[in-house]
Amino acid sequence: MAKGEATLLQSAHRMARAASIAGLTIALVAAAAGVARATEYPGWGDTGWGDASKRECCNEAIAIASQYSAQACINSGGNPRSFAGGGQRGSCSTQWQQDGTSALMYRCYGEASVWCR
Repeated sequence: MAKGEATLLQSAHRMARAASIAGLTIALVAAAAGVARATEYPGWGDTGWGDASKRECCNEAIAIASQYSAQACINSGGNPRSFAGGGQRGSCSTQWQQDGTSALMYRCYGEASVWCR
């Protein structure tokens, strides 16, 4: 192989390698641009006083908080995502009192966040 042919072959190899690296870089940048960051928007719920059980009261408070969280996501231009498994996620605190017939009444405060993309 002559010296000119070897230099030409080396140049072609370098150009092919540079083109491969450039193509890979473009693909990675495009993939990164297509990935939206997920975030959470907190929501709070208050059931008011009611005669539901403590469990029902907390479930309702967390559901209200989840609805507010989802609405905050939508208002920001995002798309709310439910949790895997379909279960509710959140926390609940309760107050209780007795009515005139000594029956328990609960008031629940819930906090929840849904994923937003």
